[in-house]
Amino acid sequence: MVHYLKSSFLMPDVAVDIGTAWIRVTYGTTGLHAVPSLVEGRYALRSGVITDIDAVTAILSPLLKKVWRFGVLPPRAVACIPSDVTPKEQNAVREAVLRSGAANVCIVPEPLAAAIGSGLDVASPFANMILDIGEGVTDCAVIRSGKILDMHAARVGCADLRKALIRTAARHRRHHLDRERAEALLRHIDVGRKDIQAEFGKLKSLAMIQDVPGDEDLYRDALESLIEKILRVAQTVWMRTKPSLGCEIIENGIWLSGGGCLVKGMADRLEEATRIRVHTTVNPLEAVVRGAHAMLPIIAILNCWSAK
Repeated sequence: MVHYLKSSFLMPDVAVDIGTAWIRVTYGTTGLHAVPSLVEGRYALRSGVITDIDAVTAILSPLLKKVWRFGVLPPRAVACIPSDVTPKEQNAVREAVLRSGAANVCIVPEPLAAAIGSGLDVASPFANMILDIGEGVTDCAVIRSGKILDMHAARVGCADLRKALIRTAARHRRHHLDRERAEALLRHIDVGRKDIQAEFGKLKSLAMIQDVPGDEDLYRDALESLIEKILRVAQTVWMRTKPSLGCEIIENGIWLSGGGCLVKGMADRLEEATRIRVHTTVNPLEAVVRGAHAMLPIIAILNCWSAK
């Protein structure tokens, strides 16, 4: 730890989450800095994967420049990637971070960082399971004793849910929803079981959301196939889990993080799909980057850095 403190003083360490919607950086005790993954109105990533390295570099460089020690010593960076990335996609992340001004980079799996950022004891000898529903990727992992025992991901997330709402409004109501109103609509809709909603009077009017035509059932139906695809990621991992690990997961429950935490009824649907108690992360949008930040001392001690 003393070695880490000395080295981090000379060359600061940062955690980087290059997300489909936001790029987040956190370091030291200065808090978290986040900017949209946008350049000239275009997203630099699609489904959690970098499509424009130059755009990511333009966004990330000013954030990393703030961390340079004495203005001349660049930082080392921990960057997170979805569990299903190809070697080419992983290299794109490494290249983007290095080109943005990092001296060294360490790549870590996104679900592991999300688990740590959610407060899970990943070093526990008992298995934990996490489902991270991000903007472009849904990632699930089983973790025990600091290792990922199994993981599975699908290129589907909150961005796809919003697009489905926008298409539905255009197709059935000939109405254009911008991203802001689609997001408000997504936060408003309850994707829980219909029979439970009807029983407890959860069906609501959309009148509170300005200029959104139609009723909630119309938009909920539009989301259903995507919700099932998201849940299938967790179901796939759960079905592959050995009985001995399954008992531990049932005891500990499943943790839900990412933007999917903010969709009403998502936790209930996950419980219904797996028959396991679900815990939601307190700060779901920041779980990945904060988990990566918590990993910095261990990565420095183990010297896991990869240079240019």
